Amino acid sequence: MANDQPWKQYKTLSIDGRKRSLHEWRAYAQQQLQEGYGIGELEDILEFVVDWSNTKDWVPARTSGSTGRPKNIKIKKEHILASAQRTLNFLALKPGDSALLCMPNRFIGGKMMIARSIIGDLDLHIAETTSTPQIPAGRTITFAAVVPMQLHSIVSDEAQAKEWKKVKKIIVGGGQIDPRLEAKLQDWPNEIYESFGMTETISHVALRRVNGKKNEAFQVLEGINISTDDRNCLVLESEVLPESPLVTNDIIELVDDRNFKWVGRADNMINSGGVKIIPEVIEKLTKPYLNTKFFFTGLPDEKLGERVVLVIESQPMAEDDQAELMKDLKGQLHKYELPKEILFLDSFAETENGKLNRKKTVAKIKASA
Repeated sequence: MANDQPWKQYKTLSIDGRKRSLHEWRAYAQQQLQEGYGIGELEDILEFVVDWSNTKDWVPARTSGSTGRPKNIKIKKEHILASAQRTLNFLALKPGDSALLCMPNRFIGGKMMIARSIIGDLDLHIAETTSTPQIPAGRTITFAAVVPMQLHSIVSDEAQAKEWKKVKKIIVGGGQIDPRLEAKLQDWPNEIYESFGMTETISHVALRRVNGKKNEAFQVLEGINISTDDRNCLVLESEVLPESPLVTNDIIELVDDRNFKWVGRADNMINSGGVKIIPEVIEKLTKPYLNTKFFFTGLPDEKLGERVVLVIESQPMAEDDQAELMKDLKGQLHKYELPKEILFLDSFAETENGKLNRKKTVAKIKASA
């Protein structure tokens, strides 16, 4: 039976240099709560410890809602184990290395940091989940995971940037790294990777080095096979994925059987007068000209079917500024990619973990039209 449930052999966790069995951590949490002390920052970790060490073969998780309605799901422990081992192997992490948790446990990113610490025998440290998480005083961190917003805040804070440059390996998940942010990371001495994955793939299945020996392509982790369908969308196959083959809506450029470049999402595609436009491609070209949140979308048009619209999170620009922006865009975009209209919103709809929710934002625009 034990061989059928290999995750059962991982029974200990080290937190701040204190190694205990998972059952001892559970007992500690129960005692603290009974005595009215609370468990503070340990709460997220110990919630996962309880889920991992119970008799069920799954743990509860919640999708982010970036590609649909957020939902509660069950993730098999065998799939968590396989995912953790892929990352530990790729980053060459070894027992005794230190890891930092600075994101919520309710999403897969937080759960996997705890799982990697249990499975890889890492020493886990806790930072408050803020936009600028701080490295615990006196600690040397080998491995940490952040979201792009956190990394942006860290880079913008001179004191924190100095500390985070000492973290040997950082993975960035939950969204794309802005090219301007990536440019600021080039002289950082550590290894920084952008991750590709989703809750349904149990965290990331591919990583891309963004500084130092940077790469434009994502490299898939061991045990994952990739191909494309007739839409040029990524297809993932593996015995250790919950669903295989998994057909995604991510349009990619296949470099070879281990590497690919991400292009955009098929479900964001704009069909304007029969021309198919991928918003993410023109958004990348537009970023140098805007310092606020924005995105491109298609809105119904009697003549074109859909017209290209640029949506900006800000107060309306002056006419001269809009004209200057359009002049800049004409130098970057094809004529059919240029926005037929620029719209301004006070705020965009976001998912539970802070990513842009395009569908809800577009629905907001249509409702006010």
